[in-house]
Amino acid sequence: MTLPCDNFYEFKRFLTNLRDEDDKVIFRLNALLPTTSFQNKVDAATNCQKLKTELVELHKTREEMISTCLQFQRGLLASAPDERSRRAAQRTVRSLQQEGSVEEIVRERSNTFFQNKCNPFMDFDAKL
Repeated sequence: MTLPCDNFYEFKRFLTNLRDEDDKVIFRLNALLPTTSFQNKVDAATNCQKLKTELVELHKTREEMISTCLQFQRGLLASAPDERSRRAAQRTVRSLQQEGSVEEIVRERSNTFFQNKCNPFMDFDAKL
């Protein structure tokens, strides 16, 4: 997979598609975890652990993507041949830094939902 680090809008679209899984975390938790009447028929702890593994991997992947493209754009900024190129690279660097902040918010929101839903079924603090 090649990251579109040279085109912020393509990168943003790619990142948004990856964030869809976090947007669906409430639905997925409700589907995976049992209601009181089905508690004995579903292994909620295993389901929580699987989802946790998936989410942690997604978060790590997105963070690495943002970091990689941020380094790429900082390299462009450092070697910008003219003012126009420098300003464009500066805008992209700022946008990528903002995406890093958004990623923290998305991760925290998913973590909150995950903890609220999975802690009753886990033997440990269910934190992402």
